[in-house]
Amino acid sequence: MKVFNSKSLEASFDETQERIFLQCRGAVNSEEFREGHLQALRFAKAHNLKQWLLDYRSIGELSEEEESWVQVQLFPQIMMSLGSDNYVAIVVAENCYQRMLNEAGSYGLQSYNSFVIFSTFCDIEEAKAWLKNHSVHH
Repeated sequence: MKVFNSKSLEASFDETQERIFLQCRGAVNSEEFREGHLQALRFAKAHNLKQWLLDYRSIGELSEEEESWVQVQLFPQIMMSLGSDNYVAIVVAENCYQRMLNEAGSYGLQSYNSFVIFSTFCDIEEAKAWLKNHSVHH
């Protein structure tokens, strides 16, 4: 079920997995990027969804501005709106993943606070498996 759709981003609800799926398409349009994530957040809040799959592979790397927005705006809003135990799998292009791994190490690609638990991947199937291992059944 589509939650948001634009030229550069699509957000949908995966009913079978009970998760939000955001997929970027090519170059990021800042306004669409932010609005798509915020629409997804509103949907997640309305339906008490705790899992997110963010597919950023097609954009290469997020700009510093967008990366900062995700960390400073989106994640805190997820925490305030949805409470604890939100799992976010972030999928990036392999070259981006390798750069992040070299800069931050494997522990830098994940978080363990109780509100937004995220992990970064370069393989979408690994990301889906990670989310499935952390699924919460209602």
